[in-house]
Amino acid sequence: MSETTRISSITRRQLGLTAFGLSALAAGLTACSGGGAGNSPDGGSKTLQLILSGDTNQGGAFAAAAKKYKEATGITIEVVDVPTADITTKLKNAATANDLPALARVTGLDPLWANQLQDLSDIAKSHGIDEKYLQESPDGIIPAIPSDLTAVGLFVNKSLFDKAGVKYPADIGNTWTWDEFIAAVNQVREKAGAKYGVVMDRSGHRLRAMMYEFGSTAFAKENGKYTGDSKAVETLDYFKKINDDQTMPKSVWLSGEDGNAMFKSGQVAAYYSGSWQVADFNKNIKDFEWLSVPLPKKEANATNLGGGFMVAFKDTGADEEARKFIDWFYNDQNYTEFAKTGGYLPVKDLKVEYPFQQASFELYQKQIAGNQAKGDNAIKRVVIEAYAETPFSGDPLREETVKMLSGSQDAKTTVDNIVKLYNGA
Repeated sequence: MSETTRISSITRRQLGLTAFGLSALAAGLTACSGGGAGNSPDGGSKTLQLILSGDTNQGGAFAAAAKKYKEATGITIEVVDVPTADITTKLKNAATANDLPALARVTGLDPLWANQLQDLSDIAKSHGIDEKYLQESPDGIIPAIPSDLTAVGLFVNKSLFDKAGVKYPADIGNTWTWDEFIAAVNQVREKAGAKYGVVMDRSGHRLRAMMYEFGSTAFAKENGKYTGDSKAVETLDYFKKINDDQTMPKSVWLSGEDGNAMFKSGQVAAYYSGSWQVADFNKNIKDFEWLSVPLPKKEANATNLGGGFMVAFKDTGADEEARKFIDWFYNDQNYTEFAKTGGYLPVKDLKVEYPFQQASFELYQKQIAGNQAKGDNAIKRVVIEAYAETPFSGDPLREETVKMLSGSQDAKTTVDNIVKLYNGA
């Protein structure tokens, strides 16, 4: 999961409208059909495309939902699972070609197509979606409903900790401090032969959680502008220190080495990642015991939220059919089954009994309930930024931190540069 990729040229609204206008003209001249729906060869019911990424790694929950929907309605939902790195480009190209799918599950909204989304307000209201995860567009619609909730969290290699005789907390009310956590993982390195103490995904989303734990607002907006603070500088200084002393492998942030693969190799004592890993680890880690444990804190028990969004595009030829699928998807029974299959945290008030790792999911729910993060609502922020006038691209927090780790700038300069980039400088 990464910070939403954004567009920076002219203004985002101008680019979106220009691309949309050219696409509509091309469609009119060539009479191309949209990618939203098509009839089956025998003239039967329509097929709707649902473009997403990562379903295979999450137990095929969307594919299972699509199969169940076909059995219930006769309508085919074609789940197109593309690599995470490609979905932004795929949807961008589809928007430019006036060939958007009927449906998508995305981790961020693109300004290029954000104004081409259907209003899902009535569906969100009728199914009791938690209002703190819903954000209106400037036009007063709900353009996206979270499909699931994720939270940054911590995993430990229990086998290594036990071998080293090092303790770890089990309750967020009695969690470890960052200094205690770093001391613990370095003891595991020394006593159990772990190569590294902890690995963190190369993502601003994960680093933002650490900033919250240090008491930072992590570049929240004040009076319409993104701001930095001294706690963000303190966090980055600490982060650089544990990279420089080899508690963490620099190769993840500087060279893009896969933190997930590194943890699954059994060479790392702890992994700072999130709830989306639980299903993968449950299925694929066979050589050692692992556990979800409370996040460390400096000043606050905090995490960073995230997740996917269900969206339905306008004017695809299957607008109403797409809405019907989303309405069906959020039915309590269907949505509970989806959450259980994929190991997803729900965005509505449901008790989900997971078929695996129940304790992990309960810990994440407690971490979310006790979240003391001072910054913006991370779920709403994704939608707000898609419609904002001030553009920025990529993941400034990640990109500037990489520069810091490479030695080209200090923590204070890094924070200053991030603020400038977030504000469109």
